[in-house]
Amino acid sequence: MDECEEPPDLKIQLGEWGNSEYPLTKQSDDHKGEDSDLDDNWTLPADPEMIKICSEPPATSLNSSVMQRSLCPWHWRLNHDDTREPKMISEAVCLCRKSRGTSGSYCMPINREMPILKRVACNPITKKYEYVKAVRMVTVGCHSVLPRTQRALPLSRFYAQTQSVEI
Repeated sequence: MDECEEPPDLKIQLGEWGNSEYPLTKQSDDHKGEDSDLDDNWTLPADPEMIKICSEPPATSLNSSVMQRSLCPWHWRLNHDDTREPKMISEAVCLCRKSRGTSGSYCMPINREMPILKRVACNPITKKYEYVKAVRMVTVGCHSVLPRTQRALPLSRFYAQTQSVEI
């Protein structure tokens, strides 16, 4: 039997971590490296009913949702992990490999780094779980992109390394 419990200020810790200037280079175990090729990262959704929308033109009625009007529709999937805070994260899943319409574009995920707290141990003295700061990549939507004509180079090669100043 597990005798540890969550620290009472876990949500406060997460809020402070999320509001701080967290380092964008820190990666959790499930983060894909910068060199990963997202073109090969698409998998067919399990439910064939979901992908019927891919062969239909985007909806344009006044009561249609953003997803129905999108060139690259998606659905939401809940990701649950009891050893993480937040325990539930909603993630977008692209339904189509190719963009709807006649552009010949592809649908690609839009990813965002999200600060999380990851459970690492149970403190035997306090009987509280201990958490460490981590960053997890979360897909927040899908967008339409033109196909590559050659392998892309990292954008950092085209920009001078400068310090940014917040106003």
